[in-house]
Amino acid sequence: MIQIKEVQVPFEELLKTVQQLNSSELEALFSQVIRVQAQRKAPSLPQDQSLLFQQINQSISPQLQEQYKILLAKRDSETLTSKEYQELLNLSAQIEELEVTRIKQITELAQLRQTSLPSLIQEFHLQPS
Repeated sequence: MIQIKEVQVPFEELLKTVQQLNSSELEALFSQVIRVQAQRKAPSLPQDQSLLFQQINQSISPQLQEQYKILLAKRDSETLTSKEYQELLNLSAQIEELEVTRIKQITELAQLRQTSLPSLIQEFHLQPS
């Protein structure tokens, strides 16, 4: 059973509720869960590592993710306008830049912790953004 501010919710009931979320709601929830996990782990880390860990776990906003998915679907169905194509290119560049920054931060954290990237990724359950 999970206790939430004096409200007890059986885990299975919570899971059933989560299963009813649409894709964008589920992604937003997942993003928040990852953020909570990062906040819980970060206090036990030295300050420089804690800051890096929080930055690593910042995700793309649900609105940006949703817009990107919409544009990808339009591209796949070949209904993308030239304006939407340009927006897709811009969003792709933004997301790629965020991912490059995140990879650099993960590498820096691994160096600070004197561990390998695979070990760090496994230890902190890091997922692709």
